[in-house]
Amino acid sequence: MKHIIKNTLPLLALTLVFTSCLKDHLAMDPAQSNNVIEFANTGANVSPATAIYPRFASDMGSLGTGDSATFNVNLSYSGAEMAPNDITVTLALDTAALRAYNDDLGTDYVAPPESVYKLATTAVIKKGTQVLQLKVAIINNDNFDFNVNYALPLKIAAVSSGVISGNYGLAIYSFAVRNVFDGVYEMTGTLTDNASSAITGNYPVETQLITYSGNSIALWDPVYAKAYGHIIRSGTGNSYYGYFSPVFAFDASGNVTVSNYFGDLAGPSKRSAALNPTGINKITYGADGHVEYFEVSYFMTQSGTTRTSFNEKFTYKRPR
Repeated sequence: MKHIIKNTLPLLALTLVFTSCLKDHLAMDPAQSNNVIEFANTGANVSPATAIYPRFASDMGSLGTGDSATFNVNLSYSGAEMAPNDITVTLALDTAALRAYNDDLGTDYVAPPESVYKLATTAVIKKGTQVLQLKVAIINNDNFDFNVNYALPLKIAAVSSGVISGNYGLAIYSFAVRNVFDGVYEMTGTLTDNASSAITGNYPVETQLITYSGNSIALWDPVYAKAYGHIIRSGTGNSYYGYFSPVFAFDASGNVTVSNYFGDLAGPSKRSAALNPTGINKITYGADGHVEYFEVSYFMTQSGTTRTSFNEKFTYKRPR
């Protein structure tokens, strides 16, 4: 996500499961294995086939400050039979492996601060079972940075018996958290383009506002641009402003401010965003504390002069 986590931490509850549905390319053939301990599939392996490590991705949904959610890490005893005895598995973070993964695929994942995740560093695959499921807790606190892409590079550091898998003894677990403003909205309002009378507003339209930081969301156009941008009507067809997409930020008092996703003076037209202070520029919450709608007035400036004026209302519809 921007825009889409080493000291030993307290153990979380471990849930034992006795069956597992594994991809053929990841699960080993038990008849050909030698009491191998490995990471089993946790959802789909989203790494390309040529990647040096498997990666499993989790969408943690919207989390308010102090809230948490969990994703699973599956460990497997891949022998021909069930585990013949209790097997203690020790996990560790391998940041060197994460750097290698980034170098291999051109990604930019970083390991999260200790304070934003909780993970059991030891676990037991019980005698007579084959799969153990751990839960990793992710916490949205003051140390959570929405501007980076987090991933936990986990390796099986030691086992009390059996052999650590050479291919699947390490896996990358990436995750994304959405802020409480993130979602699908209906956008209504008015638009005035001072440079072209042929350009008008395209309202009402369903659009997406995507987590940009802990207290801000960026406008994503799923209709025409299919990118960060503001949809418009140009003559009789759809279009959008290049190098311009508003980012709306909310303070503790419910005030709204605006900036340009692409930065100030972006692109050849040098476009920026500026708040119109005469607007309402407030967010409204429902009785349940969730976003109901917000109203905002703002300008798109071009080379320092006002090109377009917007007066808009965004009504929350549903999660993305």
